Amino acid sequence: MNQLRILVMSMDDAVRGSAVSTLLQAGISARGCSTSLELFSLLNSAHYDAVVLDLGASGEIGYALVARLHGSAPLGIVVIGRGMSVDNRLRCLQSGADACLPDPQDPRELVCILLSLSRRLPVAADPADMGGTGNGRWELRDQGWTLAAPSGVILSLSANERLIVRTLLDAAGKAVGREALGRELQVEGDGARASSARSIDVIVSRLRRKAEQAGVVLPIRTVYGSGYLFTDR
Repeated sequence: MNQLRILVMSMDDAVRGSAVSTLLQAGISARGCSTSLELFSLLNSAHYDAVVLDLGASGEIGYALVARLHGSAPLGIVVIGRGMSVDNRLRCLQSGADACLPDPQDPRELVCILLSLSRRLPVAADPADMGGTGNGRWELRDQGWTLAAPSGVILSLSANERLIVRTLLDAAGKAVGREALGRELQVEGDGARASSARSIDVIVSRLRRKAEQAGVVLPIRTVYGSGYLFTDR
């Protein structure tokens, strides 16, 4: 059996050093990095079986990172971090993480999870095969909580983003007015969600920015005087 190769990403030197040391002592090849830019650079230059992400209170950026990793390669993904609530951990799992360990952590549990993941992971990953969605189109997955790009990048969606993207995709290439999008939010949210034109614009703007951070351009176009159009369909 090939030695398991793990990348550990944490901005905290102590956390990163402790995790790498624990894995090395267990006979697992481990390397640390401090930023997502460094993480993807290392993933592009060599094969790794899994990543350990210290996300802490990263919020939406952290979920987007998990989703991108989940969609880009057959990697195991384990999330660790301080101050992560149950809701935070559930969002990480919905975004594609295989496991999420809150503090305090027992290092033996991290080792066992990674070894368990290794039994289902491929021996090697060919970057040329890290393909897209299979049909060249954007599509919703995981009951609408993730949006897959043709390139293979996966975006984790909030509840409001999920409703807007679903409505635009269901419109089959036709523009949907802000009022109609607002009504959809009101119906699904039992009247509790903000649904003004300004609120819709803010949600779409945040979703576009999330896509840009993941390295893709979201094909949602503004139709002036009307609303929004998903141009992929």
